[in-house]
Amino acid sequence: MDRGFTTSIEIVRELAPLAGQAVVDVGCGDMTFTRQLAADGAVALGVDPDPIQAERNRVAGTPPNVEFIEADATRLPVADGSVDGVFFSFSLHHVPAETYPRVFAEVRRALAPDGYLCVIEPAGCPLNTVRKLFHDEDGERAAAQAALERFAVPAFRRCERFRYHSHVEFESFDDFVAMYAGKTFNEGYTEADIRRPQVRAAFERLGAPRYRFESPKTMMFLQGPRGEAAGDRRRIVDSS
Repeated sequence: MDRGFTTSIEIVRELAPLAGQAVVDVGCGDMTFTRQLAADGAVALGVDPDPIQAERNRVAGTPPNVEFIEADATRLPVADGSVDGVFFSFSLHHVPAETYPRVFAEVRRALAPDGYLCVIEPAGCPLNTVRKLFHDEDGERAAAQAALERFAVPAFRRCERFRYHSHVEFESFDDFVAMYAGKTFNEGYTEADIRRPQVRAAFERLGAPRYRFESPKTMMFLQGPRGEAAGDRRRIVDSS
């Protein structure tokens, strides 16, 4: 379903009553989306395995109804069946591909019987064309989508898919460089790689005249984890 120009949180509001819900934002980064969930009334836990970002989050502190724990997606720090919603906001493609079976089994362990999994991922766009010149994630994104189809979709009773759009704006090329150089969870490139002339030329050409880029996204909303016996869960975790 194409929702046109909107935001992730606006679609989530339509799908789930966040007020009073316990939710986990996995791979939360700087907790921007975690805070949005809490602002709508959720009790939100952000988890992220990156030690540099984790320390930044601890120093920054958290507002009411928000907690941060340094942890990865294979071991969520919550009790069985205690969570209403689990979110991956632009983070699923950062999960090591070999851990996807364990990750989705862990999500199901954490969710309440009518709980939901919401996965938000970027789609192809002009800004991605610029990023690919120093950091190509197309393979990882494709692997994340394939893992969703294989390990997650069959494990839930309800599945809805959305495509929507927003804009990302930068004041300058330096602003763009600062944004991506500061993502400590990304490996394989340096600030010097971002500042290469061909990157700058593509940024200025595709972002003209205001350095404003359309940013398409996809959202998959899965609700109602199907029940399973312990032996079935073990097979899911051990599969590859």
